[in-house]
Amino acid sequence: MSLRISFFLVLLSLPFLLQNCAQVANPPGGKKDTLAPKLVSSIPKNRQLNVQGKTIELLFDEYVSAENLQQKILITPQDTNPFVVRQLPQGFRLVFNQNFKPNTTYTISFADAIRDVTERNVAENPKLVFSTGPAIDSLRLGGTILDADTKQPILGMVVGLFAPDDTLPVQRKRPQYFARTDSNGVYLIENIKTAAYKPFAFEDKDLNLVNNQPGERVAFRDSLVNLNRNYDDVNLVAFRGYVKPRITRRERTDETMGLELSSGIASYRLQPQIPSSSTLTPVDSVISFLERPTLIRIYKPEGRAAGDTIPVLITTIDSVGNANELRERLYFSPLKSRARDRVVLGQDVDPKSGEAIDNNQVFTVTFNKPIKTLTPDLIRIYRSDSTKALPASATSFSFSNGNTRLTITARTNIADTLNLLFRRGAFMSIQNDTSARARLQYRVLNTEDFGLISGQVNRPTGEKFIVELTDENYKVIRSVANTPNYVFARLKPGRYRVRLILDRNGNGRRDTGNIQKLIQPEEIIYHPGFQKGIIPLKADFELGDINF
Repeated sequence: MSLRISFFLVLLSLPFLLQNCAQVANPPGGKKDTLAPKLVSSIPKNRQLNVQGKTIELLFDEYVSAENLQQKILITPQDTNPFVVRQLPQGFRLVFNQNFKPNTTYTISFADAIRDVTERNVAENPKLVFSTGPAIDSLRLGGTILDADTKQPILGMVVGLFAPDDTLPVQRKRPQYFARTDSNGVYLIENIKTAAYKPFAFEDKDLNLVNNQPGERVAFRDSLVNLNRNYDDVNLVAFRGYVKPRITRRERTDETMGLELSSGIASYRLQPQIPSSSTLTPVDSVISFLERPTLIRIYKPEGRAAGDTIPVLITTIDSVGNANELRERLYFSPLKSRARDRVVLGQDVDPKSGEAIDNNQVFTVTFNKPIKTLTPDLIRIYRSDSTKALPASATSFSFSNGNTRLTITARTNIADTLNLLFRRGAFMSIQNDTSARARLQYRVLNTEDFGLISGQVNRPTGEKFIVELTDENYKVIRSVANTPNYVFARLKPGRYRVRLILDRNGNGRRDTGNIQKLIQPEEIIYHPGFQKGIIPLKADFELGDINF
């Protein structure tokens, strides 16, 4: 009986033993394989003419595998001829549904899709070029793609060439010829047929070679390229295309309603759409605020039932001034919320406690719900060694964003240490809860603790411009408009950038591009700085000659 069981177990283990024997692996010991697979033969041969059929075959000098070949393979010119991949021991075969087009030069590259099966070494981007006609198209077009805001290169951007007589917009079709940018933003499209083309670039995040994802960065050339010679300097700047926000989700309680937007906005307006015969509270009394760039929080008017419907017109405005209208009918949940589920009034102060500040300081207090009442007597600004508060006349208060953002401007002669105290109950929210006590302490910088950056702008007479000072992460700190001799004084030590915006329309702000209207973004010129665009500033230093 035991012999039968042993024999049965051996039979069960045979498939696993045979599978292990069939696996390709390095023999034990010896050097690690570091060599990339090399293409040794192909059908058709590289640069072969008068090719017919619908099959391509590539063979390498070792066992290889293809990873995500359908996504990574690049075939130009583009067409709608799908293919299947058939794996061979040392290569693979591509079988297309239809024969190749006549008198066409095809370029096929594989990015990093091909690797050996032992150490996963990547084949050095094998490329196959062949023609179905008597000659190979040999023209090329190349350049760089930079981000319009940061002037940094963009990796993986698709740069495509479209026929000038295409009836479909570029957002709805694939390019004839295309390439992807490398880590330096450089692209090169080769083996192009002589013709006129529209260059257009986009971020192809879903890898379908179509610019159909909202918010992807795009770039275009103002004029056609008449490709009768090689072009190596078709450089483009990419900007984020405008996306009209829409309401994607609604959340309701008996007190609030949240409208989730598909894209971020900078501000909005909420206007009444109530018939004159209605008995509803005017929508102006509906309090709301922008809780985050993609969420508008709305509060139910006092004395109104949750089921009361309030039609509103919401005008959203993005960071560059694009406006869009949304129509919505507001109503709230009839289910009573538990008191313990209500959000407690909270606040966040900028700058944070412990940071170094100027004695003429602007504090920004951000609340998580609108404020109904502010009691100035419960807010004190004073020195650490004194109990005497700053006179109210030297302090100003202003609210924004639906009374959820408070700006406190304090002009003092305090040295060394400044205290900002919010006593309990200094703020009362729209839901009648009050703020807790909070005390923040700051180190006040002396004059010699600051630095200065200045320079000159030499532009043609009448040209409008803006000079912006940013931190190293491109956050704007200060700006001046149309000031040929600019000065940014009393700056904290740090790493800065200075850039010049050519304000074409003179509206005092930087406008991005519009792909639908074929408008390029307003140009930004960065000062080269001292360390890759960075201007390091030390305490008690003055850096002049930051000129444009």
